Amino acid sequence: MILREHLIQQAVIGIEDYLQKGGELRRYTIEAINAPAGLRLPEGRVTYRATLPNGVRLSKGTQVNVDVLLDGSKYVTMRCMMRVRVFDQMVTASKQLIQGNVITAQDLRIDEREYKGENWKYFTDMSQVIGKVASRGISQGEIITSRNIQNPVIIHSGDLIDLSAVINGIRVTTQGRAMENGREGDYINVKNMTSGKVVRGKVIDKNNVEISR
Repeated sequence: MILREHLIQQAVIGIEDYLQKGGELRRYTIEAINAPAGLRLPEGRVTYRATLPNGVRLSKGTQVNVDVLLDGSKYVTMRCMMRVRVFDQMVTASKQLIQGNVITAQDLRIDEREYKGENWKYFTDMSQVIGKVASRGISQGEIITSRNIQNPVIIHSGDLIDLSAVINGIRVTTQGRAMENGREGDYINVKNMTSGKVVRGKVIDKNNVEISR
């Protein structure tokens, strides 16, 4: 006789093995959403094999197929639906943050929150966030993510900067004037003060824009 609890236990083992092989180090919980009732079996040695046909779907239904083997041969496959929740120490807002304001250490705290598999990056270290700018209003307690912060503007329209390019392996630098605001990593229009031409380059830091060739 196979009890429902046996199937759930095998499903949990299968999920834990899947997570460990994937290098999961965050805290997680596993609970049954739906599992078959018990099953009577003929005499024989019973073993199990659990597979996850769709992998782990965080906070949603994760399907685990539990093969029941009798004397080494598959006798029946039982499907269990499980819920897997993953938690991590995340950087959150300690107070309401205003759009456009530079974020300081006093604006942040670390809380354990659930990660539901969303398509954004969260942060576990305040240093990754300090000095960034809120790209929109952020509520107290809200998780800080790659979607609600951005780099600050470090070059402003009209600033004189060093404009450089690598030509035949040699770096050539001249003076340029920014034609628009730019954050680190942005591509902006810059006027070459020597030639008078407007070119497009990547913001390296507050003093340097590099033209890619």
